Amino acid sequence: MTAVSIPEGQGALRALVDTVLAPLVAKDGGILQWVRRVDGVVEVSLSGACLGCPAQRDTADAVLLPAMRAVDPSVTSVRVVPRFLP
Repeated sequence: MTAVSIPEGQGALRALVDTVLAPLVAKDGGILQWVRRVDGVVEVSLSGACLGCPAQRDTADAVLLPAMRAVDPSVTSVRVVPRFLP
């Protein structure tokens, strides 16, 4: 795996999602998208092969949350939310 530099400060979590976590999820046919951050809760959507998958919560807790906390320890949870496209 190639090392990826994640910028510090504002935007670091979104950069992590876009450059590291989304490609990781894509390896299994899933699509991970940043939705928003509200206080310590990061909201993301999972679609593609991840849509309706019963392992979404496990992925959020065991993969996404630890990676996000490594970048920003103030993250308290990751919430998977539906993403409605216009």
